[in-house]
Amino acid sequence: MRSYTPSPARLVLPAAHPAFTVRRLFRITTSLLAIASLAGCSHAIRIPLPEFDNTPPPSREAAMQRLKDATPCCHAWVDLPFHDALPDQPREFTIDKFSPVADIEGERTHFLTFVLPRFKKPYRVVFQTQPSARHLGNSFLFAPTATVLNADYKPLSSTDVPLCVYISWRPSMSGSFGAIEIKDPNAQYLVVTTSKAQLDATTYWAQSPTSFSNVNVPSASAFASIKSDAPVTSGSFNVPHSPEGALYLGEMTPAYANAVDNGLCAKPKAGAGLLPELRHALHNR
Repeated sequence: MRSYTPSPARLVLPAAHPAFTVRRLFRITTSLLAIASLAGCSHAIRIPLPEFDNTPPPSREAAMQRLKDATPCCHAWVDLPFHDALPDQPREFTIDKFSPVADIEGERTHFLTFVLPRFKKPYRVVFQTQPSARHLGNSFLFAPTATVLNADYKPLSSTDVPLCVYISWRPSMSGSFGAIEIKDPNAQYLVVTTSKAQLDATTYWAQSPTSFSNVNVPSASAFASIKSDAPVTSGSFNVPHSPEGALYLGEMTPAYANAVDNGLCAKPKAGAGLLPELRHALHNR
């Protein structure tokens, strides 16, 4: 009898559908590309570093020379253009090399002009300026001269506005402040210039120059070792005045009134201290 040896069993798999094979191949390929892309990114990604402004601070000497070389557009108060109304609250204006120049009564100056509101009762106009640079030792500021005109463009008053420094926890409310009072019912126009007397004067400022910086670099930061080009010092400064600079002006508001009325206008006089003054006050009660 012939013996029979069964052949080994074979597993027969159903044929894969062509569409299934293509989708699977696509998924595998996509996964491999994603992994390769991430691996490449780990070497290609560059963290952007902050840019430091190395622009030199504005120069007062250059501003004075530009004013000297400029061609005046106007030689009398009546020649000035009056279009803008006085802001009902302080607004920023920039006086720079692009600002118009007038030569009136022997004074060459940049200028701003405003139409005053209809007079109802006396009110104040406030002025605020800030140093041109963070380091007060290399800084200057614009000091305004305010001239009030009547309807016939005749001066009613002209004031070199004294500036007093007020430092607030709000940077926008820190700076040098001054004000004039409009109390003449005939006041029609306001012209803001800067006189020779203002350009020869300075504003007293007792404060660290770094107070106007918003940069706070942690000691553990890689940038902590970066030093500024100008020295950082504390103390009192006599900041010179310039024919150019930023200026906020408008009708007085309560917040600005607080800054104007409580500003430091000059170096405090040395005294015996608070306690002797209190004893003297109590003794005279």
